Amino acid sequence: MSVLDGGRAPELSVRAVSADDASLARLVAGGAGLLLFVSEECPTSALALRRLGPLVEAWAGAGLRAVAVFEDSLEVATRTARRLGWMGPAVAVEQPFETSRRYELQSVPTAVLVDRDVTVRGTVVGWDQPALEALLGRAAELLGVPELPAPAASEPLRKPGCASKAAVDPSLWEALASAAPASGIDEMEEMFARGWTDGLPVVPPTEERVEAMLAGRDPSRSFGPVPPALGEATLARVAACAVLAGCHPSYFPVVLAAVEAALDPAFNLHGQAVTTQPAGQLVIVNGPVRDRIGLNAKMGALGPGSRANLTIGRALRLVVSLTGGGMPGRLDRSTLGQMGKVGFCLAEDEEVSPWEPLHVERGFAPEASVVTLVGCDAPLSISEHRSRTPEDLAHVLAWAASTTWSTNWWPLEEPSVFVICPEHAAMFRQAGWSKQRLRTAMFDAVRKPARELHRGETTQVVHHADPDELITKWASPEGIVFVVAGGEAGRYSAVLGPCTGMGSKIVSREVAAG
Repeated sequence: MSVLDGGRAPELSVRAVSADDASLARLVAGGAGLLLFVSEECPTSALALRRLGPLVEAWAGAGLRAVAVFEDSLEVATRTARRLGWMGPAVAVEQPFETSRRYELQSVPTAVLVDRDVTVRGTVVGWDQPALEALLGRAAELLGVPELPAPAASEPLRKPGCASKAAVDPSLWEALASAAPASGIDEMEEMFARGWTDGLPVVPPTEERVEAMLAGRDPSRSFGPVPPALGEATLARVAACAVLAGCHPSYFPVVLAAVEAALDPAFNLHGQAVTTQPAGQLVIVNGPVRDRIGLNAKMGALGPGSRANLTIGRALRLVVSLTGGGMPGRLDRSTLGQMGKVGFCLAEDEEVSPWEPLHVERGFAPEASVVTLVGCDAPLSISEHRSRTPEDLAHVLAWAASTTWSTNWWPLEEPSVFVICPEHAAMFRQAGWSKQRLRTAMFDAVRKPARELHRGETTQVVHHADPDELITKWASPEGIVFVVAGGEAGRYSAVLGPCTGMGSKIVSREVAAG
């Protein structure tokens, strides 16, 4: 018989502050015991500890003793239990996670009810408030009491957990242990084994590094749940993602503004995180913070070479994938994906731009530092070296974008972002063109008769239009957004097509001082 299906509960092989906490017999001495298997990095485990922790003392008074069994070091277990308000003992199952294997654990959190005879009388996997309430009802029957306090029915009522470390092939842990220096396992390989990466190496988020990133901020402050799995975006967890991404602590205010923008319901991060589209999140930074932290707005602005650009965008994506569960092949169902889903951050070259910066256009003061977030596709390079008039250049830029999203999907409701290179911007400056004039010229330039758009997928606008009716590529000129960036030589601009069909809006947030 499987252990979790009513078999005898295996003895605990754990590290504990008190020997009593490591004894299964001591756990059930009052009539029943509850083992709550968790891990520090699992957001669903944090949810379980936070909601069940305040009930532990009342349970103990009725004879049900509960212990949190962490798949982490004892130091991490003790610190995490205290931070999340767990009022019972916390013990540690360390590598190679033998106790987790004996209990046939597949995911955390898992709650295991054990009776006085050390028999498993029920389990709940993940966070399942109704199932936990039923499990506590079973415990009350074992103890002969009318009822035991249960967690309040609040959202989310159900939430899947994370893979148990015992589910990792033991040979992998053995290989890591044998390959590591005498002081411990290889940190980089451990990060991969824990699933704390986006496929690239990460910086281990030690307590010292996370504290340096937080710089005295309250680690328990929360931005709320991160779609799609709704892990909680505490400052501590966002700081850990920033460390993993390789951010310098001076970048953290920008990361926080980006996370706050991403969690605005108008941005619809949930839709972007689970869609089959290749939607990434573009972070555009304006204001004095650009120079203060060394963001690149010039040559190679969309490419490699700048730590600030690459790690800020990556930190946001790690929050989405690790805290939000938006990992490719799991909740992230993007058919192809794109490199913008690893991390995408761009600073605007306000000094070279002939126009007001993006953040000023969006209502912020010129001296403010602002992050603007856009759900978008990968950049499409636009090579245009022959235009000699602003009218010709506007025409070329606009028609280059005509194929974005889909050749025949006209009009687009969501915005397209044009990154205008300095040489192209200079032509519009010399001609005295405002943003609005360029926007209107581009909008007016790209039109087709509905009959030419009837191949493949089409919009309802095209479907219901007269065959001779001219259809525009964008629903309105406001669907065209400009940012100036890039090297001084080379007439290459770019357009980033939209993440469409889910009503995602552009969202901006001011960067807090410090």
